Amino acid sequence: MKTLKYFAIFYLFISFQLFAQEYNCITASVQQVPAQSKGRWLPSEGTINVLIIFAEFPDDNYDINNTKWVKGNAPLNMNNWVDQAWSATPTQGSLTHYFNEMSGNKLRFIGKEVYAIAPRTRNWYLTNYAVGQIRGNIQKEIIQQLDATWDFAEFDNWDYVADYTYNNVPDTYVDMIIFVWRNIAADRSNPNDLTNLGFYSNYGDLGGIGDISVDNNQRKIATWFGGQNSIPFGSGVTVRNYLTEDPFRNAIHEFAHYLIGDNDFHNGFGFWGMLSAWGIRSYVANAFERYRLGWVADSTTYTVSNSTQTLTGRTLSDFVTGRNAYRLVINTSPQEYFFIENHQKTSYWENNAPFWGSQDGTVENGIYVIRKVGTPNQFNPSSWLQLIPADGRFDWTVNQSSTLPGGTDLLPVFKQGTPNRTSGNHDNMLVPFSYGGLTSPAPIHLTENASGQPQVDIRFRGDGKDAFGIGYNQVFSPWSNPNNQRAANSTTPFGFEITNFSNGVYTLNLYVNTSANASPSKPQNFRLTYSNPNHPTLAWDLNTEPDISSYSIYRRYDNGGWDFAGAVNHPTNTFIDYAVSYTKPIWSKSVKYYVAAVDNTSLTSVPSNQVETTGIMGPQPKINTNDFANTKVSDEPIHNFELFSNYPNPFNPSTKINYSLPEVSFVILKVFDILGREIATLVNEVKQSGKHEVEFDANGLPSGTYVYRLTAGNYQTIRKMLLIK
Repeated sequence: MKTLKYFAIFYLFISFQLFAQEYNCITASVQQVPAQSKGRWLPSEGTINVLIIFAEFPDDNYDINNTKWVKGNAPLNMNNWVDQAWSATPTQGSLTHYFNEMSGNKLRFIGKEVYAIAPRTRNWYLTNYAVGQIRGNIQKEIIQQLDATWDFAEFDNWDYVADYTYNNVPDTYVDMIIFVWRNIAADRSNPNDLTNLGFYSNYGDLGGIGDISVDNNQRKIATWFGGQNSIPFGSGVTVRNYLTEDPFRNAIHEFAHYLIGDNDFHNGFGFWGMLSAWGIRSYVANAFERYRLGWVADSTTYTVSNSTQTLTGRTLSDFVTGRNAYRLVINTSPQEYFFIENHQKTSYWENNAPFWGSQDGTVENGIYVIRKVGTPNQFNPSSWLQLIPADGRFDWTVNQSSTLPGGTDLLPVFKQGTPNRTSGNHDNMLVPFSYGGLTSPAPIHLTENASGQPQVDIRFRGDGKDAFGIGYNQVFSPWSNPNNQRAANSTTPFGFEITNFSNGVYTLNLYVNTSANASPSKPQNFRLTYSNPNHPTLAWDLNTEPDISSYSIYRRYDNGGWDFAGAVNHPTNTFIDYAVSYTKPIWSKSVKYYVAAVDNTSLTSVPSNQVETTGIMGPQPKINTNDFANTKVSDEPIHNFELFSNYPNPFNPSTKINYSLPEVSFVILKVFDILGREIATLVNEVKQSGKHEVEFDANGLPSGTYVYRLTAGNYQTIRKMLLIK
């Protein structure tokens, strides 16, 4: 019998401390679960009627006047958690709404909410029950209180027969109770009371003390995941700390264990998913979870062999609302495949901060690649399911350690090196290193700035460079960075190229052993070498596609238009710009360059990163950017107003705020303290359409939470940021 808990390894501890188908299958394999893709221990299709109990202790003295949940009263939004009757237009932001959208109305999640106070104090429970049984007995007493006035029959509708097999008839066991607690022990003087009371984590069970009889012994509630004789598989979940954690997300997470599986199915960090353990950017179910549960749209399935085939002109609309993605099977044993998702943020669940706070990161618009590798791994979820960010793989070094603002644990300070598509590491994984006896691998929380000083740089939140898109990174192939490697760093037959973007829909070509037909991949490691003392000397890593013909170099003076500077034939990977002289500069401020690869059919890659130099005072490098994202030659259209999370966050003393405009607008961007007092006006003028960035300097301000508000035309939204000195 197994209690489902949050992924609890060292890195989870660090991260929590920081912040308090339509499926078009390119496959010759079988699915991991039967074709009907039912839920494992509860159905993923049909109606599930749940009881949500919002509970508090009579001696809870934590933040007793918090308006979200004032002590002695039901929480403010309690009646918005779940609808009592199913509708295709449910209460926005409810669990009914969430599962409607994730499942395409296949899972009809309904229920009732009730508020309850435990009959005894926490001291009484700690004194009278054995550690390990306290949580179960507390929740048992509350259920027994409710049993005097509640009929539990309406919550018994399914009979578990075996994994993925159940009948839509009562079996005398209640199907699902969700306990949500106001506060467990944040007000207690003994920090161990959280564990002693049995609330070390959020759980996929009700406490493990056997069955609870209700309705005059006509029905039972299984408090242990597995029930008696492992049938049924539990009757509920426990969610702690409404005021200090994210109870809605935690409720989804623990309930999803009943649908998907046990702890092994925790997702990697830094993207999205019902079973994401930490570092989540969005609540939405990812493509693997939807595939596993059968939450896919009806459509044609493309089945091909692993020989040679190109599927041209395949379209991909928004993943969340359209439930469409491509699944590219790498290997059938062990099962490895890529999922390709298009996120356009047309869903409520990717555009709204929840009632109780913000998510850990943000999702940018574009194409994302998620890689599934083999068997789920409870102790390292990112080893089997992870986001492959579009900015690629790099060499990383650690030369120092530091602490986060307000923290005490020493963490590695990473320094990003040169691109390395074959053996490098991307920034949404645990990165291996060797320094000072620190635990390796680790997630990136700190990096070196341009001066070599540590800075907060929490990469799993998203850095605006993770999505593939027009003009930025359009090709995913054996030769791109990132490339289509499987777990053993060997390439696979599959690839894709983005060929068009219109009205939120991408058009792609999908390749099976034909990726050479795509345009060349983005050139890597473009740099100024200064090997010639009088003229800018440029170099880059050679593309490794078999059909590369040449490289074209482009130049721009003082932020003017781009001009053709020259070309060299492959395999030459250097270029001296004799038109520019350091001894006699012909420009007033700077000159920028990029390189593009050209194949023997004249297909051209997207631009490399830019480099910039100045002729004033001799050859001095100014910028060697890691990407081309802020000054693309061609960029996909912006269709929505959007305010992004500041970066870095937490920050000290400055942070950057990005926003996008679909049209020319009068923009006001202001910063307020937590009491609503205006601190600064960052923007107050007409701005052109496109992406914009502004810096907020908090020198002279005290540590704390601040709010920034964007007003553009009729659009207005706010976000929070944290200053820690």
